[in-house]
Amino acid sequence: MSKHAQYHREDLLPEDRNRENEKKKDENFLNLWSYLSRRYPDIDIESKPFIELIQLKMALEGPRELRHWSSDIATVRKR
Repeated sequence: MSKHAQYHREDLLPEDRNRENEKKKDENFLNLWSYLSRRYPDIDIESKPFIELIQLKMALEGPRELRHWSSDIATVRKR
């Protein structure tokens, strides 16, 4: 039997769920920000909010590419 406590998302308290969601949002923002800064170094993205980064990505690469990129990030997160 495993010594590590395992929990399910449903077992979390509401404030723990909120904290977990905020961490995921921050992680997604940082992933998108670093991707755009590497791929398009000539575009100023320093002070853009998350939604503007998503819109910029869609404008540059289209929604299909955003879907592929999102699934790649989700695959990495599952590991």
